[in-house]
Amino acid sequence: MKADKQLRRLSIVSMAIALAAICMVTNALAADAVAPAAASALPAYAPVKAQVCTDCKINVPAGMIPQRGVVLSNGSFATPVGYWEMVDIDQRKMTRFITQLNASTQKLDVVQSRTVPLSDGDVAAVIELANAVWRFPQKLPAEQATDVVWGVDLFDGAVARKEFGVGQVQGDGANLKAALAQIWQRLAR
Repeated sequence: MKADKQLRRLSIVSMAIALAAICMVTNALAADAVAPAAASALPAYAPVKAQVCTDCKINVPAGMIPQRGVVLSNGSFATPVGYWEMVDIDQRKMTRFITQLNASTQKLDVVQSRTVPLSDGDVAAVIELANAVWRFPQKLPAEQATDVVWGVDLFDGAVARKEFGVGQVQGDGANLKAALAQIWQRLAR
């Protein structure tokens, strides 16, 4: 009789362990099935493009150009240092980096960088703002200043939109820049 009770308890414990294992596998499979659905919920990137350049000179340092995404830059005529922000939509990451002009090669060297992962919400917000820049039919407006320069580079495979100017970018470019600054402040603590 005592042996029957121990056998029943052992059988119940075994069934409980098996049931827990089945639940864990089912939950893992359900999470995997939801992940692609969440990724596909992102807005389309660059469905409408204006001011496209196919042969424009891209000054972004090698390794910092996303396949699909955004690169913003700021600098000054008074210094060889540049400040950059890059969002790679496909890799869901944002990188801030500092460049310095290499006097011997006349190329930009990355002297400091930091990368943070982006949530789907962050990526969706960046896509919406980048799409507004892609759609804008004219050159992005700028507030004039004599000592600073800006750049907005958008990439979608082999297609790019390159904007730059003296002063501070305004309009949709400024909205994109402000959103990236807010995302960075929140994530790069």
